[in-house]
Amino acid sequence: MFSIAAINDTDSRGQWEPLAPTKEAQEFHLTQAYHDGLLKLQAKEYEKARELLESVLKDPLISNAQVDSNTTDGHLLQLKFLSLKNLAAVFLQQGSSHYESALHCYLQAVEIDNKDSVVWNQLGTLSCSMGSLSISRWAFEQGLLCSPNNWNCMEKLLEVLIAIGDEVACLSVSELILRHWPLHSRALHVKNTIEESELVPFAPRGIDKLEPEHVRLKFHDKRKAPDENLDEGSALKKLNQNIDLQLTEASWAALADALLGILLLLNRCGSELETGKLQRSGDVRLRILIPPGSEIVMEPVEKKVPTSASSGESIPPSDCDTERASNLKEKESNFLEEQPQERRSTRLERLRSRKPGKEEIDFAADKDLAKIVLQFLEPFVISRPEGKDSDDVVNCSMSYADQAYSLDMECQDVANFVKETSKNYGAYHLGHLLLEHATNKSLVHPDAHVKFLELEKLTRHWGQDRTPECSLFLAELYYDIGSSPSNSSNLSEFLSEASYHLCKIIESVALDHPFHMTSSFGNENCSSFKNFLGTDGISPNNSFCESSHLDSFLSSNKSPFWVRYFWLSGQLSVLDGNKAKAYEEFCISLSILAKKENANNPLCMVQLPHCKNIKELTVERILHEINLLKVDFLLDKTLGEMIEKEMYLECVTLLAPLLFSANYVSYLLAADQRGEGITSVELSALDILIKACQKIKPMDIEVYLNCHTRKLQLLTALAGMYQCVAFCKRFPQKSGLKMLSGSEMVSRDSSSKHWDHLVAEEVKAISQCVSQVKNFNDQGGDSSGTVLVGIISDIQSLLLAIMYNIANNVLCKKSSMPVIIDQLEQKQSNCFIDAAIAFCKLQHLDPSVTIKTQVELIVAIHDLLAEYGLCCAGEGGEGEEATFLKFAIKHLLALDMKLKSCCNSSTSENSPHDGQPNHDNDAKTSQNEISSDKLDVEMGRTENSESITAMKDDIEGIASKAAPSCSGEEKDNTTAHEKQCSNDEKINLGEKCGDQLDECADELTEDEKEELELMIDNALDQCFFCLYGLKLRSDSSYDDELAVHKSTSRGDYQTKEQCADVFQYILPSAKASSRTGLVKLRRVLRTIRKHFPQPPEDILVGNIIDKFLDDPDLCEDKLSEMAGSEGYLETITKMLFPNGGSLKQYKASSFRSSEPYLEVYSNLYYFLAQSEEMNATDKWPGFVLTKEGEEFVQQNANLFKYDLLYNPLRFESWQRLANIYDEEVDLLLNDGSKHINVSGWRKNTTLPQRVETSRRRSRRCLLISLALAKTSAQQCEIHELLALVYYDSLQNVVPFFDQRSIVPSRDAAWRMYCENSLRHFKKAFMHKQDWSHAFYIGKLCQKLGYSHETSLSYYDKAIALNPSAVDPFYRMHASRLKLLWTRGKQNLEVLKVLSMYSFGESVKDAVMDIIRGMTPETSLLEDVMDKSCQKNMEQKHHDESEQMEVWTMLYNDCLSALEICVGGDLKHFHKARFMLAQGLYKKGGRVDLQKAKDELSFCFKSSRSSFTINMWEIDGMVKKGKRKTPGFAGNKKALEVNLPESSRKFITCIRKYLLFYLKLLEETGDICTLDRAYVSLRSDKRFSLCIEDLVPVALGRHIKALVLSMRQVEPAGADAACSFEHQLEKIFGLFMEQGTLWPEICCLPEIKSSEISESTLYG
Repeated sequence: MFSIAAINDTDSRGQWEPLAPTKEAQEFHLTQAYHDGLLKLQAKEYEKARELLESVLKDPLISNAQVDSNTTDGHLLQLKFLSLKNLAAVFLQQGSSHYESALHCYLQAVEIDNKDSVVWNQLGTLSCSMGSLSISRWAFEQGLLCSPNNWNCMEKLLEVLIAIGDEVACLSVSELILRHWPLHSRALHVKNTIEESELVPFAPRGIDKLEPEHVRLKFHDKRKAPDENLDEGSALKKLNQNIDLQLTEASWAALADALLGILLLLNRCGSELETGKLQRSGDVRLRILIPPGSEIVMEPVEKKVPTSASSGESIPPSDCDTERASNLKEKESNFLEEQPQERRSTRLERLRSRKPGKEEIDFAADKDLAKIVLQFLEPFVISRPEGKDSDDVVNCSMSYADQAYSLDMECQDVANFVKETSKNYGAYHLGHLLLEHATNKSLVHPDAHVKFLELEKLTRHWGQDRTPECSLFLAELYYDIGSSPSNSSNLSEFLSEASYHLCKIIESVALDHPFHMTSSFGNENCSSFKNFLGTDGISPNNSFCESSHLDSFLSSNKSPFWVRYFWLSGQLSVLDGNKAKAYEEFCISLSILAKKENANNPLCMVQLPHCKNIKELTVERILHEINLLKVDFLLDKTLGEMIEKEMYLECVTLLAPLLFSANYVSYLLAADQRGEGITSVELSALDILIKACQKIKPMDIEVYLNCHTRKLQLLTALAGMYQCVAFCKRFPQKSGLKMLSGSEMVSRDSSSKHWDHLVAEEVKAISQCVSQVKNFNDQGGDSSGTVLVGIISDIQSLLLAIMYNIANNVLCKKSSMPVIIDQLEQKQSNCFIDAAIAFCKLQHLDPSVTIKTQVELIVAIHDLLAEYGLCCAGEGGEGEEATFLKFAIKHLLALDMKLKSCCNSSTSENSPHDGQPNHDNDAKTSQNEISSDKLDVEMGRTENSESITAMKDDIEGIASKAAPSCSGEEKDNTTAHEKQCSNDEKINLGEKCGDQLDECADELTEDEKEELELMIDNALDQCFFCLYGLKLRSDSSYDDELAVHKSTSRGDYQTKEQCADVFQYILPSAKASSRTGLVKLRRVLRTIRKHFPQPPEDILVGNIIDKFLDDPDLCEDKLSEMAGSEGYLETITKMLFPNGGSLKQYKASSFRSSEPYLEVYSNLYYFLAQSEEMNATDKWPGFVLTKEGEEFVQQNANLFKYDLLYNPLRFESWQRLANIYDEEVDLLLNDGSKHINVSGWRKNTTLPQRVETSRRRSRRCLLISLALAKTSAQQCEIHELLALVYYDSLQNVVPFFDQRSIVPSRDAAWRMYCENSLRHFKKAFMHKQDWSHAFYIGKLCQKLGYSHETSLSYYDKAIALNPSAVDPFYRMHASRLKLLWTRGKQNLEVLKVLSMYSFGESVKDAVMDIIRGMTPETSLLEDVMDKSCQKNMEQKHHDESEQMEVWTMLYNDCLSALEICVGGDLKHFHKARFMLAQGLYKKGGRVDLQKAKDELSFCFKSSRSSFTINMWEIDGMVKKGKRKTPGFAGNKKALEVNLPESSRKFITCIRKYLLFYLKLLEETGDICTLDRAYVSLRSDKRFSLCIEDLVPVALGRHIKALVLSMRQVEPAGADAACSFEHQLEKIFGLFMEQGTLWPEICCLPEIKSSEISESTLYG
């Protein structure tokens, strides 16, 4: 409450009581106490801090504040929240004994504000250290609700869940972390551990194997897994008649290894030591003991204990290759599983949040860095089109998956095998049973296969024959392992062993079928095999499988066996050099396989899961080998001759169907006859085919890309990269992606360097090939879209395999240890970059790929290269070339332009496609026939020609089923040629997607477009930062977002040469970029300009631009007259260049000093000017008036001037330079009118000179631009700008003129400006009939004194061109009104002209009727006035009255029209209101005078003040929805403002209207308003500088009105005396205030009169 007392009340002063402190004062003291507590906490005075903070919390004002109370307590709750939060921090500093108090503080704090993730984090951390895991979990979960991306809460919650043991929630949180940070090592470890499929009996698994660990969390009772000794529990020795054999693990490799340990000792029995025991052990029963870790799978075995007693000895397992056996337990990593792509922003956040050096530690700690390649790029491999091929791939991969062993299955199978063979007869017998079991089950364990072969050699002569199936299985293993690059040195040995086992098959079959089989299979002579097929009662037309003698062993269930047999026999014949026999055996295999095809096996496939290189045999696979043999025959003579004869089209027709009939890679190698080492038959054929494809026109894109695809497949296989990918089937077996073994690595290092080099060259060739295809498509070439997408997918998969291999073998080694990079590793790194670029280019061939996906791929590749420190690397090494970054910048800028063009265009035009039948099948049929004929010619000379011919029909029929693209009706080479000629009529690559990119861009929402633009900007910024070391962010706050990569350039461009190189690279992008793209280059261009600040001195000395702009002898008027005429450009160039020379002469004489940087000088300033912000309007008001503003304009102008020195005929530079000067004039006058009065402007010599100079330069720039303008639209625009520049010089506006005494003088220069402006407006009107051109032409005609009919007709044209514009409508009727009050009463001809443009049609008709009724003589009214004697006075008076009636009708018509211009939304169209007030004033009546004052008073009063400036600048922006003024009818129109009003024009209007309004106030005797006007103008803040010279005028009008009022007062009466006295007192008061101004006031032209003279006022 308040105490109120009188000031002079002295008695009650002692009784006053002090007031209680207000609530505001209490809050202030609490805030002060809280602040003191924070200071004590900062000073580590924890007790004092605790006391202060607790005192704040105990205060009733704080303690009573509730969360659910009214909003007025919000600040108190905030203070309570902060006090609790900091008090908890104090308790934490005081030790663990205060943790409970801190916990309570945090719990109270979150009740007040549950949106602070920091408090939740602190609460969770504290409760975890106290052992309250449930509270800790709740706190971290709440923290994630507040901030879903809070990595602190995520990581800590993961550890708390591990401590709790919630496996499901733990897995969810780890996946959440990986969505944000896919490389988070801890989350990956937790996820892999929980999802681990390898189960060890009685061992911890899943979350039980994890221990919570976090640097900021404390766990009191960590779970500890019990230590188990997996080696304990070894079985006790049994009876002596058995031998116990302890396995290291339950696996086939371990079992074979153990048997080898026994058999190898038996084979060394020559030593006398323990000879008898060892000989006996080969036939003594073995009891296999599996480790205790396999008890679960061994349970069925242990139920039945062997009855035989154990022997007294146990042979230890062999130590051979234990490392290989232990590796079987290693679980494959989950990198190949699909993971969400890491966003750029999150990755940068991860990089920023890491401590220095942490990234390198994490990177080096990763187990398999190579798989990062797959993680980054595999999602971007284009999906293959759905169809038969893709279905086959899926089915094949499924068949492999069905037979794949897991570790659990292997343990189970080993246990079952041990159980089944428990009654074995010793090591030899058990080894034999193991091999037969491996054959029956087709075991797929490569680690055991080598041991199986060793076991086979040791048990080969044991005495029991192997089955044919086992022999074939072993032969396939020998061939498969021998084909590996690591065994190339022992290839002959492996092939010999494979041949041995095939012979054992022949022997076995011959014994079972003795009739004729000995000669058929036993003799290796081909004629015997011919007799087997074509003689002894077998018809040549019959199939091999239909022989009655062979049905018994070639039954349906045996056919896969014989397919495999003849396939392997053919492969061995190829390696032996007997290609004719190989062809025959392949044909037999193909024939048997084709007959196997039925409803139950539609794929016609024989699986070989135990083989590493070839997993299945299909018709397509065998046919491919047959075709390769055909190619080999053709390579000898035919193809070479065709190339020499330039028969390229025929060569393509012959080779393409043979090479591309199947998607398989051949390992058929032959010695190169030219002595260039080992090469492949298929490689040689592909080189010829590629050469032929490059020569034919038009390009066959499908064949061309297929060639490179197949060649890359071959080279990767030969280079040992085949282990990384299954060719043409995108990673069907992900387990195949693994590190090379030690032996393979050594072999690879020694033998594959040559192939690595060829792979790198082919990657470059593919990149060039893709560029050629892209150019071909961009130029209108077409190709088969569906097929091409499949090829693109295959090439991308191969490139991915190459990158994986290089990362695995080279880049990981570089990352793990600091080594010196040799030349080979440098080439491999370059190959890695080239493969990444080619991968990206391939994506661009698919038009269905969105812009967003393209940007994401570039970002992913950039991040991938950055991981290995290669983003700035290239051919030159050490980061000079930055091949990828240059490619990325170029493509990103193109995408940025593409996106903006797509967004700006609503529709896109699609080119029509003429549908034509596709002749692919027919043409390929012709190709197949040609190849068959050629093959007959070449192979007919061999001794096997008869059997081959007999089987030919069957083979061709099978080929038609396996490869339909290679079959059809017979056509000749002419048909094939027609196919090539009609290549442009194929289906377009983008047939199904059309212009999907454009449509996609149109369908994007605004937010999606902004996000996409931001993504492109971020990618470009990172690329420029890595390439040039420049941070292109305009805002320095973004600098931290750019990641500093290992090879990021530091941008040390210290020389002109370096800057010139940078500029040469960005120049193509700059030329193709819009201004938005150039803004991204601004920082680069600015850096370059530091070394090229201006042109050389000799060019600046003879500056032709400045000379032309400032030459005082240049005749602009002459140029203005010639503008647009023929020869105008020639005239301009003669004036521009020195001595009237040409552009060529000028360049030859001036540009020598600019070498060798001429291209930099010629383009740098123009592009830099385009990228800079040059709009001075965006600066603060009055900026241009300052010295800083003058320099800003000069710097901007200099950029274009420097550019024009090198490009003097560049239209854009002249136009932009004119705009700069024109904008400077506009701002100088507008800001000058607001900040400087007229007298101050005239006293300032600098500003008027700047205006005149810039006007002159603007005009001259526009005159040259007009000569250089090419299009009609450009010429129209320049004419209009020139006309406006001239017109601007004519206007009576501030700050040049004050509308009182200083007005434009209408001299010859003024008239010339009028004529120039009129001329250019007329020329612009000729190019384009715009209403504004006609409007200005009418005004200029009126200024030049042309006939009234002329100016009014142009106004009428403007109205017709834009009926809704108020500007021409107002000007029409304002001009009519002005003519009426100046000349209309005396001139009947003027009345006739004005009546033709009447506002109301009825007025027009009435006036014309009256005028027609008047005598002709009255038209000479002025002569009649002089010669009154010639007319009758009565007739004269009658005509004068009628003429006055006409004048009055037209006058009222104009007033009615002007009233339309101030009605409704146009009430602030002050020009019309002023003209309406003038019209009423000129009418002359007393009532009209009052109406004029009332009309104009709208601009000078408001509802709260009798005088104020109530005017607004006229805005020229047209509203979206046209206004509809209610109540308009008849001749009233709905109009809107189209032309804006400049600031200087607005200030001028205020001055004009104010002078007129003061005059109206004086004449109406409105002394009160005059008094208020004088006071208001003196104190006005808005327009004080603009109207300060009008204050004396207002005072003079006020005094004059007072004096006139005193004279009009009646002398009689007391009221009159009182009024007189009152007026006199006012005059005296004004005299006392402003007496010094009275002499000046008396001399003002507006005030000067006899009543207000000095003698009258001073007596």
